[in-house]
Amino acid sequence: MPPSKASASSDFVLICGQDDHATRQRSKQVYERWISDCPDHEQEIVDGSAATVSEASQALSRCLEALQTLSFFGAGKLIWFRHCTFLGEEKMAASKAVTEGLAAVVQEVQQVGEGSFRLLISAGKVDKRKSFYKQFQKLGKVEVHDGWDPSKSDWVIEAEQRVRDSFAQAQIQADAEAISLLVELVGPHPRQLEQESEKVVLFASASGQATSEDIRQVVSRNKQAKAFALGDALGNRDLETAMRCLDEELWEIRLDRQRSAIGLLYGLISKVRTLILVKEMQARGWLRSERQFFRFKQQLEQIPAGEMPEDPRFNPMRINPYVLFRALPQSNSYQMEELVSAMHQLFRANQLLVSSPMSDDQILQQALVSIMARPTPKKTSKTS
Repeated sequence: MPPSKASASSDFVLICGQDDHATRQRSKQVYERWISDCPDHEQEIVDGSAATVSEASQALSRCLEALQTLSFFGAGKLIWFRHCTFLGEEKMAASKAVTEGLAAVVQEVQQVGEGSFRLLISAGKVDKRKSFYKQFQKLGKVEVHDGWDPSKSDWVIEAEQRVRDSFAQAQIQADAEAISLLVELVGPHPRQLEQESEKVVLFASASGQATSEDIRQVVSRNKQAKAFALGDALGNRDLETAMRCLDEELWEIRLDRQRSAIGLLYGLISKVRTLILVKEMQARGWLRSERQFFRFKQQLEQIPAGEMPEDPRFNPMRINPYVLFRALPQSNSYQMEELVSAMHQLFRANQLLVSSPMSDDQILQQALVSIMARPTPKKTSKTS
């Protein structure tokens, strides 16, 4: 009697995505649950990491062998094909050997059916256009963890919780301000956040305490941290520091083709928009100056949700609270009319970057000088 075919079974799971941390954690969770549910099953972990087509082909052969080999005790097998690196869009994934090897794995799963084994595959980015991904969706369950969406505010909450968990595991204490600063400097990049958290843990291991100053020292060369420093200089109306930060950023742009002056300009626009938002919130009595970050967050939590605009670009609750915390005292350096004028000047700079023969350096420098220059006091006429 031929074996029944598998269909959308929980015995076959693919966990993938660009969020390495979430993928690893979720894969470990699933496999450990399988072990708990099936203590009499044989366990086998096959390494799927490969740097060449030959290594990928060998890994697929080991996985296929694990699927075809019966359990020594006859109860079944739990197989984890771990850290596959050839399911994405890389050239290795398109090779004939890899394509055929993946097809053989799918065919084996189809023929054996449920009960004989459970197969967990964990990987990074997976090409969803490929036959393997589409077939596996029909055979079992697929979970994709692609990281955080920066357009949604909930990524900040999840990122801060991940930092807290990392620090707690290492027995490092940190206040809310230090944690929010770390998240702000790194941005919505889970893998990078994990790496920076590990650096902070090592840096603070002797004292057992991670401060905001520690965070600034450890991630000071981070790209987002540099942009953060430029925005802070703009907010503080510190033209000298802003020019120095701008020069550093422009130098980095010349060395990195993935970055551009337009991207730098958008960061400045975002900063000015934030200053306008907090100034308006302060005018409405929702916010007041507060030196302690946790008290500032309490103020945010008391703002009526219905008062916030639906457009996420103009909704301050979609912004990292630490950004708002820093921007509130900085907004006092400008009048509202000056901030509105700054938006017009940055819009003009955007047009010039696209169409003007002027250098990017000159356009951005002129914009910053125009925005940050102090207004000349009006002379009062003497009366006789």
